[in-house]
Amino acid sequence: MVWLRVVWLHIPLMLSVLICATTFAVEPPRADPHATAPVSIFNIGVKECAACHSAPSPIYTALGVTRFVRLIEATEWLKFDKHSYAYELVRQDLSQDELETDERKSNKLSVAITSKLNYKVGEFEEKCLSCHVGSSANVPPTRMDLEFGVQCEACHGPGSEYTRREQHQQVSWRAKTPDQKSELGMRDLSSPSTSAAVCLSCHLGNINEGRFVTHNMYAAGHPVLPPFDLQTFLSAMPPHWKTLPEKPIVANASKSDLGTFELQAEYNLAHFDIAGTADAIQLAIQGSYDKTRRSMIGGLVANDLGIELIHQAAAKTETWGDYSIYNCMGCHQELKKNRTPFRHESRTPGRPFPANWLRLEYPAIHVSHRDKQEALSRQMTDSFNAVPFGDARQLNELSESHLQTLSNRFADRRKMERQAMTKQEVRQWLEFLLKSRHDSLDDYWVAKQTAWMLFVAIDELVEHKELAHDSVAPMQKELRESLRLDLKLPRRQSVLDGQKGSLETARSFDAARCKLLLIKIVEATATIR
Repeated sequence: MVWLRVVWLHIPLMLSVLICATTFAVEPPRADPHATAPVSIFNIGVKECAACHSAPSPIYTALGVTRFVRLIEATEWLKFDKHSYAYELVRQDLSQDELETDERKSNKLSVAITSKLNYKVGEFEEKCLSCHVGSSANVPPTRMDLEFGVQCEACHGPGSEYTRREQHQQVSWRAKTPDQKSELGMRDLSSPSTSAAVCLSCHLGNINEGRFVTHNMYAAGHPVLPPFDLQTFLSAMPPHWKTLPEKPIVANASKSDLGTFELQAEYNLAHFDIAGTADAIQLAIQGSYDKTRRSMIGGLVANDLGIELIHQAAAKTETWGDYSIYNCMGCHQELKKNRTPFRHESRTPGRPFPANWLRLEYPAIHVSHRDKQEALSRQMTDSFNAVPFGDARQLNELSESHLQTLSNRFADRRKMERQAMTKQEVRQWLEFLLKSRHDSLDDYWVAKQTAWMLFVAIDELVEHKELAHDSVAPMQKELRESLRLDLKLPRRQSVLDGQKGSLETARSFDAARCKLLLIKIVEATATIR
């Protein structure tokens, strides 16, 4: 039995020799430079990750490693996460009989889309698999395990260096800073800024990375990308990881006991800026409203990446003016009697604007730069109003200036990430969110994303026993149904099954009722001190 255990421990090393390496380099979103990795770092393949993360070995279990990391992440991702099925939903090498089956309606649509767009050989892989597999110019899909869809390294970063010499298996890895992990290729997804940028490269788009759903794709039948809230989407995956509060702390742990988080103090120092004793810091972290903080920071990243997307599009004549950059309802407003259409507060009729759900100001911080940022925002609004779809040259310059000021916002987000969020700050965030979004809630997509963000905070207040569930449950239930907020679809279910219902919901959206319910829910938190 001893020799079997030894062989199991060396499986990752054996596979790394057998599996061909692929180079990996992705231009990161400007808003998150920590999502990058050196060009020399390359992918090792999902099979090598799964060698350890499918089931814990008897030795790792005996040593207590599974009390820190469960080592079943690959199994749970493959079984429950729709990302692992992303390629199967669009693959085109199926027979006509297979395409006619009900469970393959998504594949049938995929074939129809590429046919309508008259894609040439290789264009499906280039334009579609960049998101549905997580490929890039440096990691073509032909060198990836397509059957695994959006794979481990598409999110976590290429593993050639952080798996080398078993670095990330060592206890000392836990004390490395996010920057140190990034230098070795691993994206520190415990950072909301990093994880939001990674997710939004597909869920919003990144032209420079070749991940962009064009209006032609939508016209050919591609489902509409919904608005995005980081924590809501992570919860719906569902999670295949342990959160920090789920990782047990054992007092007086020996350095040889891998089952405890014996480097807890070092980990806290690497990831947080909190004053006090080690016990006080740990208590603050354990009581922090981490989900709310993740949702809030994710929304701020989306705002910044929306400006980045404008900048990317305006810099290229072939992408500027693509209708998918704009809010769909800027053109596709239904002519319906007694309907109150959404009106941008400063929009000239006939001038579409970018998606409204992306717009989110930073709460009560960075006052020294706020005037400049507000001035740039007004100038960008004026440019979109000046000519249909905006003045590309002017918007290119304005968005560049805006992005320079946003680099300071990136530093602000890092400060937020390194602090524990208190219940008072959650309460302040809810008031700010509702106030800043109040005039935009006539837009269905804004209301939907705002409700997602608000519910994350409300549910966490209930978890911390600071708010009675019964005081908000009926209003939450009504909003969940009226806005179709549930994302927990069966893994193999095509998004097409929910697409028609979502569009019907948007058409019958009652903005006044929605706004009233959101106000009442926030008012229910008024007693929190």
